[in-house]
Amino acid sequence: MNLQSIQSAFLETKKYEPTSISELKNFIKTLYIKGEMTISEYRTAVMYLEASEFEKISN
Repeated sequence: MNLQSIQSAFLETKKYEPTSISELKNFIKTLYIKGEMTISEYRTAVMYLEASEFEKISN
């Protein structure tokens, strides 16, 4: 699951655009807790979100 697919899944589920990386992290955490993501998918998604967050801070 890449950053684009995380945002798409969020939009499809919540019916609005995410306002922050934190909101996306909470969303994927919920998916993992509900069993809709494996631990490997969850870790990869967190890695993408943290990299995206770092890029925004760096620029």
